Amino acid sequence: MPAGHDRNTVLLGLGRRLGAWMLLIVVAWIALGMYGGYRADLAEQKDAPAASSETTSSAEATDSAANGEGSAAEETATKTVIVVAEGLNFREKPDTGSKVIKKLKKGTSLELLETKTGWYRVKDADGDEGWVASGTQYSKLAE
Repeated sequence: MPAGHDRNTVLLGLGRRLGAWMLLIVVAWIALGMYGGYRADLAEQKDAPAASSETTSSAEATDSAANGEGSAAEETATKTVIVVAEGLNFREKPDTGSKVIKKLKKGTSLELLETKTGWYRVKDADGDEGWVASGTQYSKLAE
C-alpha cells in the first residue's frame, strides 16, 4: 500500500476506476447496438425498390391523362408509405433541422411522391406535401 494512503482510500480509488471502465463499456455497447440497427436500415433500403421520379411525381402524365391524350397516369400504381412511429415529424425538407409541418400518427397512410436517401417525399390526406424519415423504425412502404 502506498505511503500516506489508508486501505479505504485505495479501495475507493480502485472502485472509481472500475466504475468509469464499466460506464465506458456500457456506452460502447449501446453505441454499437444503435450502429447495427442503422446499418440494417441502410441494407433494407438498398434492397427495397426505389421509386423513380418518373413514376412517382410525373405531372406530365397527369396532365396528358386529364387532357385525354393517354393513360400513363392510370398505368402507374400509386405507392403508399405507412407511418410506423407515433408522432413522426412531417417536415418541409429532407433534413432533421428542417421545420416540422405537423406530427403524424402511427398507421397514417401517405402517398409516395419521391425518394431520397433516408427520406420519403409524401402527400397526406389533407393534401399537404412534405418529407418523412424512411428508416424501418419511422415509416415503411406498403406492399
